[in-house]
Amino acid sequence: MNYLYDLKNSKIGIVGCGHLGQAITESLINHGFSKHNIFISYRGNPATYKHLEKLGLASCISENEQIFTEVDLIFITVRPQDVIHLKNIPVSKNIRIISCVAGLTTQMLKKIFNRETFRMMVSGPDTLVSEKGVAAIYPYNRFVSNLISQMSLTLFKLSNENDLNMFTAGVCLPAALLQEDNDKNIHDAVNELEKDYAWFLELYTWSKGVIPVLATEREREKNEYIAKMVTEGGVTEAIINSLKDGELFITALRRGMNRSQEISKEIGHLINLTM
Repeated sequence: MNYLYDLKNSKIGIVGCGHLGQAITESLINHGFSKHNIFISYRGNPATYKHLEKLGLASCISENEQIFTEVDLIFITVRPQDVIHLKNIPVSKNIRIISCVAGLTTQMLKKIFNRETFRMMVSGPDTLVSEKGVAAIYPYNRFVSNLISQMSLTLFKLSNENDLNMFTAGVCLPAALLQEDNDKNIHDAVNELEKDYAWFLELYTWSKGVIPVLATEREREKNEYIAKMVTEGGVTEAIINSLKDGELFITALRRGMNRSQEISKEIGHLINLTM
């Protein structure tokens, strides 16, 4: 009970307030975390400010320097290429940092923040707000795990950090399933991937349950849903483009996994150039 009280009264920072950052913020508030303990930074986008104002969160807007010294836990939700800009900000000793950035390994994150940093990959922002989200963390941490549970996210336990690349591709399954209409290709892919990733069948089952009904019935809604999931140069885009090119479902998922690995190499090169 005391542990839960401490968790709910923790000060939490969200660095980067795009769709994912906003969804994490909304989920925290919806699950009883106080607005007074939430600190948000963003790049000054007027649309983001309007959304935060609508949620009554304008007073939560803070500078990164304040967040990195005053909170107990930070979610990093910026674009991969923007993480490097955080490297010179002083960080208080006891702060836990959770990176939600695809492709950045714990080794890279340690170079940037000079401490152990946790990686968390999550499903789409809409699933977080609707309490249907899934997440995976590495390395495992009790405090972070309990926080994820309090946000009503289903936690997947992975055996090693490399599995995060396939998990990142796996949370793109809702969009991929809408794009693919060959059930045999889908089932063959799931059966094959389950041999290497024991949790993949469960992730596939989850994905079928979060696809909006309208998106399965109407072409326009389907395309709009897929478009919301795609970011330029990202993992979902790699998967969808592969399927549009007529490649097998398993090939598309592996292209998504490979794209996650490519992002890691690109950011690793950038880190080496700037540090």
